[in-house]
Amino acid sequence: MSTSIKKTVLYLILIQGGNYLFPLLLLPYLGGVLGVKEFGVLAYCQAIMQYLTLLTDYGYNLTATRLVSLHRDDPRMLSEVFSCTMAGRFALMLGALLLLIAGIAFVPDITSHWAVFAAASLGLIANALTPLWLFQGLERMKSLVLPTFVSKAASVLCVVLLVKGNGDAAFAALGISLGNVVLAAAALLIVARKKLASFVAVRMRAIYDTLTDGFPVFLSVVMVSFYVNFNSILLNYFYGPVAVGQFAMADKIRLAAQAVFVVIGQAFYPRISQYNAIDPTAARKLLRVAMLAIFGSAVVMFAVILLGANWAVTFWLGEQFHSSIALLKLEAVLLPIIGVALVFGNLGLMAMGKTRLLKNVYIAATCLHLIYVVPLTRYLGAQGTILSVILTELFGAAAFAWFYFRESRPAIDEQAKQDAPA
Repeated sequence: MSTSIKKTVLYLILIQGGNYLFPLLLLPYLGGVLGVKEFGVLAYCQAIMQYLTLLTDYGYNLTATRLVSLHRDDPRMLSEVFSCTMAGRFALMLGALLLLIAGIAFVPDITSHWAVFAAASLGLIANALTPLWLFQGLERMKSLVLPTFVSKAASVLCVVLLVKGNGDAAFAALGISLGNVVLAAAALLIVARKKLASFVAVRMRAIYDTLTDGFPVFLSVVMVSFYVNFNSILLNYFYGPVAVGQFAMADKIRLAAQAVFVVIGQAFYPRISQYNAIDPTAARKLLRVAMLAIFGSAVVMFAVILLGANWAVTFWLGEQFHSSIALLKLEAVLLPIIGVALVFGNLGLMAMGKTRLLKNVYIAATCLHLIYVVPLTRYLGAQGTILSVILTELFGAAAFAWFYFRESRPAIDEQAKQDAPA
């Protein structure tokens, strides 16, 4: 692992540490003050808002990161990528806000929680304007370490000051959103002061091209998010917000553990993408290093959750979330499976530019998920929901691995021919 990648891993761990540490610190406070039911309402609203966030992201966190890594030494092209991406995200943000307004006006379940959605929309805007993909592609994540910690600390402070009792889910959403606003402002200020990129005039056609190129990735991410967030909505339909609260608590802890190896993948991604364009053999070697680091970390986190779930939930969250213990242990099974999918999906196929293959796998996985998630959730509750996710992730990981080896085989054979003695 090169020195620059090691540093990027460190900075990403620090940043993601801020992204997950502070929310984790908030979980016992929100769970205790809001109660299981109101916490479930907040989780339900966040699940719906995640769809709109995905619309504004549009897969740019992968496609734009890759383009930035390829044009990092060309200031003119880099500024064009920056301008097109920011313009595209801004347009998608406006579309997402219009959808939210329509939902508040015409969908009863959304209307009844309009205040929570209104507060969360501030975070939606901030997320769309945060150019995290630029810093990642340039491998300049160090610049965002301090702003991330400051923004998350501000978020925690706002939540503690605003949330005082049952019924304050909207204030919780507002506090979380204010932290996102701080990070967006800091990131844009750093881009301007350090002249990492600048806004330049771009044609509408160029913006449209970025949307076209990113569509397979967007569709892939939507497919994943659809079944992930649909799980909370389906669970709410069958069992109500209390069950969603227990499930959401376990899911948030698992996601925090997952972040440990996801950030390792994020650090390797720009360099593997760059090597695929100039030296495919080096890309494959680096992928093997990434695989060892990611899968090893996933197995460690799996063991940590199995050994520490009882203590963490009982002494940290309280007896009211006791049902989350079994759910958390079951969710831990997902960690090594998702690690494999990350290696062969994002670092393998995506870094090779095989976005359509990713899209096809995600569509197939989502269709399969919809077949068994409803009966499993209906008859087994939250445990059935998690079992359905495990089945879906197993299919996705196996498919990504198979397609990666199939697509990389011609390049391996060609390299072998070149290396063979005449």
